[in-house]
Parts: sequence; C-alpha cells; structure tokens
Amino acid sequence: MPSFDRDFQNAKGNPVKYKNLELIRIDRIPVKKGTTGCLKVISTNSEWKQGIRIKIDGLMSINSCEGNDFIIWADDVDGDVSFKVISGKTLVVWNAWDTGGGRVDSWLNGAAMILEINGRSRRYKCNDSHPDENFDDIIFEVVINE
Repeated sequence: MPSFDRDFQNAKGNPVKYKNLELIRIDRIPVKKGTTGCLKVISTNSEWKQGIRIKIDGLMSINSCEGNDFIIWADDVDGDVSFKVISGKTLVVWNAWDTGGGRVDSWLNGAAMILEINGRSRRYKCNDSHPDENFDDIIFEVVINE
C-alpha cells in the first residue's frame, strides 16, 4: 500500500503523480482583505476523527472567532462554515485527523489530497495516514467568494 512521504519529500512541496492522479498535501489559495467563503464537509469514511486545517498569513474570522490557524472537525460541523479574511494574502488548507489520542496529525504516510477545481469551488478528496489509496477519509469543499 502506498506511503507518499518520500514522493512529497523529493517533490519539495510540489504536487506528485500517482496512478494518473495529481496529489498534494497542502493547498495555497490567494486571497485579499475582505474575501469571504465557506467550508463544507461532504463526507467522511475513516475510524479516525477527520478535520480540515485552515490557516492564513494574516487574520481571519470563522464563526465570529478571529485567528490565523483553525481546525474544523467534521463531526462538529452541521452545514457550511463561513469565513472572512481580515488581513493576509494566502489561505492554506489541508486535511488532518486524530487517531484517538487527542493529537492532531497531518502530512504522514498515506496522507494526500486530490484537488478538483470547479469555478469558485475547490473540492478535496483526502487520505489520512492509512497507507491506502481510497481518498475518501474526508471529502470537503472550500468555496471562495470575491
């Protein structure tokens, strides 16, 4: 079963190819002050708690909380999660998980994302650190409004 660690190390932050798929571990989205959007969990399929990590090189607001680094747990979400950029130029998004010990993990072993862009919507099909290739541990969308 696949572990993508070495592939991503060799790619030095660039996407990697696997069975005709382009895989990423992190997505950088250009934004500007006042950009709004939302996160939406489509589905999860893992025994581990699945989450969306969202970070900005400035300040943003999610559900009336201001900060620069958030994790949105799939099992805590009911509907869309709105956000607004207060300052910053790059929004960074990746999947994360908790295997049950209370520690947030990401970017390990089989972790990778398939990114599908359709207009303002970015859909992420994600693997957690299980060394498999199903890309359905968490599927989520980020929609960017200008």
